[in-house]
Amino acid sequence: MTAQENSLKPYLEVITGSIIYGTIGIFLDRIEDMSAGSILFSRLFFGLCVVFIYLLFNRGLGQLKPEKKRRYLLLLGLLNAITGMCYFSSIRYSGVSVAVLLLYTAPVYVNLLAPSILGEHRGSDSFLPLLLAIAGVLLIARPGEILVDTGPDFQKGLIFGLLSGLSFGATIITIRYLRDDYSGIAQTFWLTGISLLFMLPAALATPPAAFVRNLDTLLLFGLTITFAAVIYLRGISGITAQTGSILALVEPVSGIFFDITVLKNPLYISTFLGCSLILTAAYIVSKRNGVNV
Repeated sequence: MTAQENSLKPYLEVITGSIIYGTIGIFLDRIEDMSAGSILFSRLFFGLCVVFIYLLFNRGLGQLKPEKKRRYLLLLGLLNAITGMCYFSSIRYSGVSVAVLLLYTAPVYVNLLAPSILGEHRGSDSFLPLLLAIAGVLLIARPGEILVDTGPDFQKGLIFGLLSGLSFGATIITIRYLRDDYSGIAQTFWLTGISLLFMLPAALATPPAAFVRNLDTLLLFGLTITFAAVIYLRGISGITAQTGSILALVEPVSGIFFDITVLKNPLYISTFLGCSLILTAAYIVSKRNGVNV
């Protein structure tokens, strides 16, 4: 494999993982009578089983041994659980547009915190893709239309959304911090397993009949998103946290594509322009780091 292919691989992995993550809305649309917590528990459970079986047959269980920075593995699982629950709660209280807008404030936090926490250099040209990405998210969410509602439920949604963006940004930084001690699939295993424990109360409160009725969708959901998590974590470990946070914005673009083509929701001009800005930001950070795409 050439040096060029090696440099391109982590970028493609992050982008591919983000595109697959964009299918989450399709699965949620097909799952009935289950809370956000119980859906997350099911996805995490099936995902954990898949990762364990894969490592068992490939004799890779040894890499799961938590030898270093164990408290950060616990933190990674906690952050993942917080992000998922806050994101779905934001959707419930304030709608998808606001939830997406606030979840993807993560690049702001990463770009502000990564240089001091991880020692990553912030180049003078790092702000252009960040500004393009933020502008793209704002266009997609159309805040001028949605922020006119200031009821108590809406305000709850704003708080949950801000927490989801902050925890998502902290997750990206933590993944980068652990990259030298744990492989992408090892991080996926611990992230999934620890998050599973936090979701257990919600699962116990769900009637067994609801799990059985949605079993096929939940199984496919777990397999699909776990695969996305493995390649995403492997890719983001090979690039800077700042770059990874911007490339992750491919996910809402992917989600909007599936929302329009599969769920048949309308496409707005502002949404199209926002997606274009996000993809432009992703292209700039790739070229800035010397990757030929």
